[in-house]
Amino acid sequence: MSSRDYGVNRFFVRPRVTLLALVLASITLVTVSYKSNGGGISATFQKSLKSITDPIRSTANSVFHPIEDVVSGAFNYSSLKRQNAVLQDQISALRNKESTANRLQSEVQALTSLANIPFAQGLKSISAIVDGYSPSNTQMTMNLDRGSSAGVKVGEPVVAALGLIGRVVSVTHSNSTVLLISDPSSSVGVTLGSSNQVGLAIGIGSYNSIRVELVDPGTPLYVGEPVYTSGLQGGIFPPNLPVGNVAKYSSNLGSLQEQVTITPMVDLAHLQFVKVLDWLPGGGA
Repeated sequence: MSSRDYGVNRFFVRPRVTLLALVLASITLVTVSYKSNGGGISATFQKSLKSITDPIRSTANSVFHPIEDVVSGAFNYSSLKRQNAVLQDQISALRNKESTANRLQSEVQALTSLANIPFAQGLKSISAIVDGYSPSNTQMTMNLDRGSSAGVKVGEPVVAALGLIGRVVSVTHSNSTVLLISDPSSSVGVTLGSSNQVGLAIGIGSYNSIRVELVDPGTPLYVGEPVYTSGLQGGIFPPNLPVGNVAKYSSNLGSLQEQVTITPMVDLAHLQFVKVLDWLPGGGA
């Protein structure tokens, strides 16, 4: 074996030495390239090295940036939670203010309407607030926050802005109870507008419907026709108080009276403010 062959074999049987030599050569080239202007073989090597390291750097960024975001988000979560709680409190406060403003506006409108009722002119009245209703339809009453100390008397009619509600049936020093016209024990003498036909409006235990009896068969009627208190001699209500509107009517062959149902003029189930009229049955005050 020649000395040349022996040298080549020794080089390939020592791969670690070979690898170390290549690495040292690479470092030397990199060093030279930084000291030069980037030309020649050193520039070529830099390009090759960059082509290897750029994908590695890009992969590292894609892995570590989301982790950084998660860690940052974890630290900021408590702050965001506190800010959200503050915002929710502010929203709740604004909604409460809006609700209060709407309620007050509604009350002002109701009081204004009550102060300017077009009926019962010339009669003195006492304003009152509704404290509550009876618990069942078998006794349809409501309580007021005014009593004998304010001048309220048993038998006096009670009205809302649109019409008749009922009459006072009991009084204490500071409260009173009103029997609604929808109560089954309530009866109101009425006149049906266009025909001047008289009848008797009787409660049936419904806030939305009242039956009218003693109307002559064949009486000309129409849906929506207004119905008022008749105020006949000895009546328990003054005349011309709005009671309701005709909802339906019919006449059976051979019937002694027209079947008439009216809808109360007032929403009896949702009242806030009312007036007690200074008027007693028989026309007394």
